Amino acid sequence: KKLGCKGYKDFQNTLAYEAALFQESRSISFQEITRNDSVEDIIYKVTRKNIESLENTQKLIEPKIIAECVKLLETSRTVTLFGLGTSLLAARDLYLKLLRADLICNVCDDWHTQLMMARNLKENDLVIAISYSGLTEEILQCVREAKGNGAKVVAITRAVESDLAAESDFVLPVAATELIHRSGAMSSRISQLNVIDILFTAYVNRNYDSCMNKFSKNQIQKKGKTRHD
Repeated sequence: KKLGCKGYKDFQNTLAYEAALFQESRSISFQEITRNDSVEDIIYKVTRKNIESLENTQKLIEPKIIAECVKLLETSRTVTLFGLGTSLLAARDLYLKLLRADLICNVCDDWHTQLMMARNLKENDLVIAISYSGLTEEILQCVREAKGNGAKVVAITRAVESDLAAESDFVLPVAATELIHRSGAMSSRISQLNVIDILFTAYVNRNYDSCMNKFSKNQIQKKGKTRHD
C-alpha cells in the first residue's frame, strides 16, 4: 500500500512489469559498438539505442510524480542543481530553462562550490540531483548535506535501486540502458534531457500565462531578425 498498490495482486503485476522493463533496458545496454561496425552500422546502432532508451524511460515516468515535482518547483524558495561530468551538462540545460521561467536557481561546475551551496540550503529550498549511476559520491554528499538542512530532493537517475534514489524524496527515472562504466554517456544523456524537458514543460503547462509572459520578456532579439524569426 505504501508503494501505491491497491492490493497484493496489483503489487505482483507491478513487480512483473518493472522486472520486464529492467530486463529490456539491460538487453539494450549490451548493444555496444564493435570494431567491425561500418559507419552505417554505427548510425543505426546509436540512433536505435537512443530511441529505445527514450521509449523505456517514457514507460517508467509516473505522471503523479511529475505533478509532485512541479508543485515543488512552484513552492520552493530556490532550486539548486547538482551534477558532475555529463550529468552537469543536463543540469545546465535545466538551469537555462528555469532561468527563462524566472525561477531562482543555482548551478556550478565546481564540486566544492556545489557542496557549499548544499550546506547553505534551507527547508523551503529544492535540490534536483542528476546522476546516471546514482552512486557518484560527491553528489551523494551534496544531497545528504541538503537533506540535513531540510531541503527537498528530486533525483534524475537510473531506474534501479541506488544510494541517490534512497536519499531522495522523489525519483524521476531514466532507463538503465548503459553500463555504469561507460565509454561515453550517450543514450543516458538523451534520456536525462528528455526527463528535464518533460518536467519543465509540465511546469509551463501549470503556469501557462505567467510563463508565456516571461518567455516574451526574456527573449533576446537577434540582430536583423524580427520577433517571429
